[in-house]
Amino acid sequence: GDFEVVIRFDELVADYIREKKWHPSQQLIEMPDGGVELRLKLSSLGEIQRWVLSWGGRAVALAPRELIESVEGAARAILERPGQG
Repeated sequence: GDFEVVIRFDELVADYIREKKWHPSQQLIEMPDGGVELRLKLSSLGEIQRWVLSWGGRAVALAPRELIESVEGAARAILERPGQG
């Protein structure tokens, strides 16, 4: 089954997100604070997880739960690497 993916971008990267076509299924929802929500239907989450992480906190996964948890887990793993910080 497909995953209903929702990713929230802050206002600093929203213009860039608006300018590009990311996926045929995408919907963009404007947020009151100037950010955007990007909604996609995807068959797998591996690639989108890496993409969300690559935005370094400017993108936050809001759905599905599996994506939220995998992004948080990966971010935590990065923070907990020995010798960092």
